[in-house]
Amino acid sequence: QQQRFAARLKERLHELEHQVRDMLVFARGDLPLNDRLTPVELMGALRSAAESPLQGVAVRWQCDVHGGEILCNRDTLIGALLNLVENALQACEGERRLKIHLYCREQALRVCISDNGKGVDADILARLGEPFFTTRATGTGLGLAVAKAVARAHRGELQLRSRAGRGTCASVKLPLIPVSLNPGRS
Repeated sequence: QQQRFAARLKERLHELEHQVRDMLVFARGDLPLNDRLTPVELMGALRSAAESPLQGVAVRWQCDVHGGEILCNRDTLIGALLNLVENALQACEGERRLKIHLYCREQALRVCISDNGKGVDADILARLGEPFFTTRATGTGLGLAVAKAVARAHRGELQLRSRAGRGTCASVKLPLIPVSLNPGRS
């Protein structure tokens, strides 16, 4: 019983830590982009960070980009993507399934996180990402707002698409630096 209580307490402290980090990122706005990651490195870092919340969940990881790099603030970007993964998990119904897909389109890296939830109505979808707007009783309404702010700070954007009965896809678009402009990396 003590172990269960300690585990619940640790989980709640982790959630509070995320909320504080989210509020700081949201308030700060501007981020130094001192890190360089290839798409494969980004997927590996996200996979590692999401290992615990994704235990027992069917996840299809797919990376179709093997060249280029992104300039980023690694920890903040991974934190924002992890928020999107956690949102997707909460939206799932029945057997939870996610797809995390990295691909390139128009000189940009796209990181798409799709769930098998029931989808979101268009009127609610239009409001998602507004600070403090939430559809959950225990939500802060900061997760998507922070993810949008982090995408903007990385000179990118967050897009949400949803179809009733088919789930939702959160897509983060980030500028991709071609390898030819990056002779220092292999």
